[in-house]
Amino acid sequence: MINTLNQKRQIFQKQLLHEIQEYHYRFIRYQIDYSIVFAYISEEDGDLSTCSCHIRESDMIIFFQTNFCALIFDNTNEEQGIKAANNLLSRIQNRFFAKHLYMTIINATTEQSEFQMVHDLFDLLTFALEHRMDNLVVDSSQIILN
Repeated sequence: MINTLNQKRQIFQKQLLHEIQEYHYRFIRYQIDYSIVFAYISEEDGDLSTCSCHIRESDMIIFFQTNFCALIFDNTNEEQGIKAANNLLSRIQNRFFAKHLYMTIINATTEQSEFQMVHDLFDLLTFALEHRMDNLVVDSSQIILN
């Protein structure tokens, strides 16, 4: 997946940036928080479409591939976003038992542009894949830089 991620990263980033425009505008204008989550299953035949039945109507799911998607949790601060991501992880883990399920999350902050958020989220996923941090939700607080 790391090779595919590196090859298609710009395409995926552009697609995600387009999809989060409205969320980020509301964040800047009205301080309505949101979180972005990546979900990835290591198996090519993994189908994450079941995630859509576990999210709220105000949330959004964006598929890059059948086994790789982004979820936008509307109106969630950092703590709420992590809680929602962990809840989703526990709901879909049973379906993908014995497969490597990766989830990373980032929350909108005033220090970051939407481009920086998306860039950092891709870096988090790459880190999680390289360090085999599967079946848990990885956020920036879990990264130790050397």
